[in-house]
Amino acid sequence: MHIGYFDEFGHNGLYKSRNDKSFKTHPVFGLGGFIIPVDNIRALSGAFRWIKESGLKAEIDAKVIARGKKIEHWEKKGSALLTTRNIQKYREVRRIIGRVIKKLADLEAKIVFYGQEKNRGGPGEVNETNSQRYDHAIRQLIKRIHWDLPQEENLMMILDKQGDKERLEIFATAASFMFSNEHASRLLEPPMEVESHLYQTVQCADWICAVLGRITAYKYDPDFHEHQWASQYFGSQIARITTKNSKVRGVNGSRDLFPRYLGNLGTCFDPEKVPASQQQLNNLVAKFS
Repeated sequence: MHIGYFDEFGHNGLYKSRNDKSFKTHPVFGLGGFIIPVDNIRALSGAFRWIKESGLKAEIDAKVIARGKKIEHWEKKGSALLTTRNIQKYREVRRIIGRVIKKLADLEAKIVFYGQEKNRGGPGEVNETNSQRYDHAIRQLIKRIHWDLPQEENLMMILDKQGDKERLEIFATAASFMFSNEHASRLLEPPMEVESHLYQTVQCADWICAVLGRITAYKYDPDFHEHQWASQYFGSQIARITTKNSKVRGVNGSRDLFPRYLGNLGTCFDPEKVPASQQQLNNLVAKFS
C-alpha cells in the first residue's frame, strides 16, 4: 500500500507574461508530490519536522515560540522559503531542501508530477477553463502513478485543502474516473483534502512543488531566468527519485519536460513563440545604443 501526498505547482489561472498587468502568474500548471510505502510515513513525518524545525530555528524562535504559538501547528510554505533572495543569501535553505530530498530517497518515496504549459492569453483568447485544466492534470497524475506503482500495490491520494468549490467538483469527477478507467484501478478512494498545517507529509509535498514550480517557470519562460538556481541546485537530486512517467507537456512548439532534464540548464520554450525577456530586450538596446 502506498500513500500519495500532492499539491499544485505553477498556477491554474490565465497567463500572458510575467510583466502583464493582469495575467502574470506562471507559464505552467501542474500537480506534483510523492508516493511512499505506508510503513514509512511516520518516519518521514518525524524526519521532515526535525529538518524544518532545526533548519529554520531562528525563524521559529522569533515567530512561533516568542508569540506563544504551537510549533507543531506551524508551517513554512515552500513559495515563501524558496525565493531567489533566500537561495542566494542563506546556504542553509539549500541544505534543508537537499536533506528533504535525501530523506524521501532513504524512505523509498518516489516523486511524481504532471503539468502542462498553458496557452497564453486572457479571457476570450484561451478556450481551456481553469476547471478543465485541473481536471486534465489530476487524471494524468492518477494514470502516471498507476503506471509506476510497484506491482500489486494500491494507492490513496491526499492533497492540501484549498477550499475551492471547483476543486471539489473535480474530485467528484475523479471518483467517476477511478471506476471507469483501467489506468486508475489501483486508486482505492477519490483524492482527499486535509489541512496542511496538521500534516508534515503534506507540507513536504508543498516544498517539492515549490521546487517544481521554480524549475518549470525557468524552463518555459525567459522572464523567469532568475530561477535557474532551481534546476542547478535541485533538478538532478529530484530527477533521481522521480518516476519515469512524470512529465510537463509543452505547447505551441515548446518541448516536453521529462525527469532526466530537470537538472539540465537548457530551456523548453520556443524562442520564436515566447516573447523575449526584459533582460534580453535591455541587452539588445545596450548593444545598439
